[in-house]
Amino acid sequence: MKRLPNASALPIAAAALVLAGSAIAADWNVDEATSTVTFVGVQQGTKFTGRFETFDATISFDPASPDAGSIVGIVQTESVNTRDHDRDAALIDGDWFDSREYPESVFESESIVELDDGTYDAVGELTLRGRTRPLTLHFSFTDAGDGTAQFAGEFSINRFNYGVGAGWNDTSWVGEDVDVSINLNLTQ
Repeated sequence: MKRLPNASALPIAAAALVLAGSAIAADWNVDEATSTVTFVGVQQGTKFTGRFETFDATISFDPASPDAGSIVGIVQTESVNTRDHDRDAALIDGDWFDSREYPESVFESESIVELDDGTYDAVGELTLRGRTRPLTLHFSFTDAGDGTAQFAGEFSINRFNYGVGAGWNDTSWVGEDVDVSINLNLTQ
């Protein structure tokens, strides 16, 4: 004779399933037309801004359980645009991004933690020009509750750590630090 499960155990099992489901991060799609990946560098003591025209991200994130989330961001290095044709041509060349050999730069998170101020750190690795280094992407995430969200992130790198501009060691000509900003409009 088959025994039926204890009726008092059913609500507990149902609650466990709901809680398990809530630990699964939500998948988000990037609206590339309204999103940007920009950077600020320094050339001859003057700041300049640039952007990458072609990029994508795979974001699985729920603010209720950030540790279950993950972020992978990819930019196509040859899509760089600083509004200066000569500089853009130099940036995709062998001394800088070497876009022919290394067409993509990739960030991949290993963990995401919530900070006391309600922002987040995605700890992971950035691969640029064939070199992979640890990197922390600091970001905010605003879920509008209607299937859309906004992601705003930033990080800084030292270009020498990635071999970018290897022949350009005089930092009075080209600065070594580059600040990157990521502003993504997301949909589910």
